[in-house]
Amino acid sequence: MNKTEYIAGLEKLGLPKSEYIILSGGSLLLRGLRETSADFDLCATKKLAEQIDLYHAPKDDKGFYTPFENCQMLDDFDRIEYDIVDGYQCESLQSILAFKKRMNRPKDKIDIAKIEAVLKEAK
Repeated sequence: MNKTEYIAGLEKLGLPKSEYIILSGGSLLLRGLRETSADFDLCATKKLAEQIDLYHAPKDDKGFYTPFENCQMLDDFDRIEYDIVDGYQCESLQSILAFKKRMNRPKDKIDIAKIEAVLKEAK
């Protein structure tokens, strides 16, 4: 999905913007640091988790629930640092960078370089 498709997909989910944080790839997409994202990785508040019955959705070995098709969610909203981007709560670049450095997969190396360049420019 490109940015327009991603936002349309988020809106289709119908979730209150104040009740979730867009994680990793989606956050990078909204910031213009990625051209596409394959799915929605979100972090829900406990209130939203209860409203959508998150705890009865399938859960993977990394702790992500899948309450909707093409959407994975965590439920530790209070632990994620975020910024507001285009009206959406998006995981902070510092938080994404730390995660990507820990994972250090080939796809992460591209994101790491882009994030580091943006953070360096912001100083």
